[in-house]
Amino acid sequence: MTKVSFYKLNNNLTPLCFVCSLVKKAHDANRQVLCQVPNQQVANSLDKLLWTNDIVSFLPHGIGSASMPIAISNDPLPGEHYQLLINLCNEIPEWFSRFERIIEIVGSDIKERNFKRANFQFYNERGYPLAFFDLTKETKSEEPEI
Repeated sequence: MTKVSFYKLNNNLTPLCFVCSLVKKAHDANRQVLCQVPNQQVANSLDKLLWTNDIVSFLPHGIGSASMPIAISNDPLPGEHYQLLINLCNEIPEWFSRFERIIEIVGSDIKERNFKRANFQFYNERGYPLAFFDLTKETKSEEPEI
């Protein structure tokens, strides 16, 4: 069954930078990743960050669901991906259950948090295993769980 984790970020941590650390950790564990984004502007921003975030490492990625092993996509379908979905959209994709693991990012925007609360309730009502990490209370930088 798909495992779902929610990461609530503090105001000092931008969601896309946090996603970069998640993607790097997943790639280091030989996992394919689909970053589902709401629009092309976010896709382009994340693409740029993945190229520039860590100058000593290389994360093979591309825009579009056909990219492997790391895809940044706002495509309506997930392509061949099935391992890790990082959902940056407010809505849950219809095909979410094909993934082994889903990560939902909860930023500081109140409207966004309300969508993520509804997502949490959706998964919970259907019996998906849930984990919640409140990074607003962290005093030091910790490695995200993949």
